[in-house]
Amino acid sequence: MDPTELSKAVDMNSSYLGVDRLMLMENAGREVAIHGREFNSIAVFAGLGNNGGDGLVAARHLSGLGKRVKIYTLSGNRSRECQKNFDIVKRIDSIEVEVVRDSQDCGKISLSGFDLVVDSLLGVGVRGELREPIKSLVDIINKTKAHKIAVDCPTPGVKADLTLSFHVAKTPNSKVVDIGIPQEAEYCCGPGDVFLALPERHGSEHKGDFGRLLVVGGSKDFVGTPTLVGEAALRTGADLAVICCPSYVAARMPFNPDLIIHPLDSELYLQKHDVDRILGLDFDCLVVGNGLGTEEETYYALKKLLKGVDKPIVLDADALKLMKTKHLKENFILTPHAREFELLFGVYPEDRKAVVEECAKKTGCVILLKGAVDVISDGRETKLNRTGNAGMTVGGTGDVLAGIVGALACKAESFRAACAGAFLSGLSGDLAYRKLDYSFTATDCIERIPYAIKFCRRFM
Repeated sequence: MDPTELSKAVDMNSSYLGVDRLMLMENAGREVAIHGREFNSIAVFAGLGNNGGDGLVAARHLSGLGKRVKIYTLSGNRSRECQKNFDIVKRIDSIEVEVVRDSQDCGKISLSGFDLVVDSLLGVGVRGELREPIKSLVDIINKTKAHKIAVDCPTPGVKADLTLSFHVAKTPNSKVVDIGIPQEAEYCCGPGDVFLALPERHGSEHKGDFGRLLVVGGSKDFVGTPTLVGEAALRTGADLAVICCPSYVAARMPFNPDLIIHPLDSELYLQKHDVDRILGLDFDCLVVGNGLGTEEETYYALKKLLKGVDKPIVLDADALKLMKTKHLKENFILTPHAREFELLFGVYPEDRKAVVEECAKKTGCVILLKGAVDVISDGRETKLNRTGNAGMTVGGTGDVLAGIVGALACKAESFRAACAGAFLSGLSGDLAYRKLDYSFTATDCIERIPYAIKFCRRFM
């Protein structure tokens, strides 16, 4: 995973926890000022984003220490936090501010007399070649003999003497400083985890580019269950949700024109002769087990199916009851509650985090143990999820979770999909609770998945 994307996700989770970006920016700028206070004349190059805002805060603190400070900043639309600090420095007479609009303005810049240059032009996440006037500003910064401090991450091409990275290292040989990001922003799921799992949309994509989910489930006793999985997947952003189910189920399941239904040759339960037809379908991720039943013939069919799929597979509900640990593979995402976990692994998860970590490490699977606090682990990394409420004991919410995770796993790495899915599922339930108290259903949760995603986007 790109460390710059992980850093953004942690920032988003921190903001979700109530640590405002302005607070983090203030702490970041203060750290830059602390490391630059031995110098007397400072030039700060500030961009339009939050990295530029860090530099503006540093300029204010350095000016407060009695230093000579001049800011060279770009023209254009700034981030909310950057604009706030730009408005402040413009009102401080002791700080000189010069706006650089194009490469012609760069020709007027002289850094003679400055003994420190602060680079806060771009920061992390920069891709592609630099454009003017930033390209010319980089040349100007590199030509000076002044000491150079890069904020969080050097602008591409800048040869910094010191890089101050916030919270985690963004580049080799950087110095990491603390700016007040809580530990929970890393080990608890939040909007940042959703950011990591949702595919980016550019506008030139085609049908299917955002995921084809295949759902195998349903039986004589559970007709509507696969529908919940498919509907949740579509609401999460999957382009296509295809349901393979016995013919009895296909004839009686609730009609939804958004779902693609493939009736199988078997009538009541999944059987081995259905598997070849299922494997012939085009899909990015498989969700299996919801309403499947636990018949003996279904067990053998499931074994054959899982052997033939090397793409991400979400195992839920009856599939967890049928499976044995010797059948588990690294492409599996398991979503058990405590009882299903005990049936599969032979141990009740009393110490939930430790047991889940151990079982994930042994099997190579991603495990999402559902509960009041969900535990998600791939054996290397573990996260907790605290969204959700007591009303989600209602039937069908587990199927909703499976559909959300499956939709995300079509494009995202399995651990990321499980973390984001746990957060979104619980948040959708919380939004349903706010409107309906405890009188909500699984379909009420499905209807609120888009609003949960929209909520997460607020922290981007």
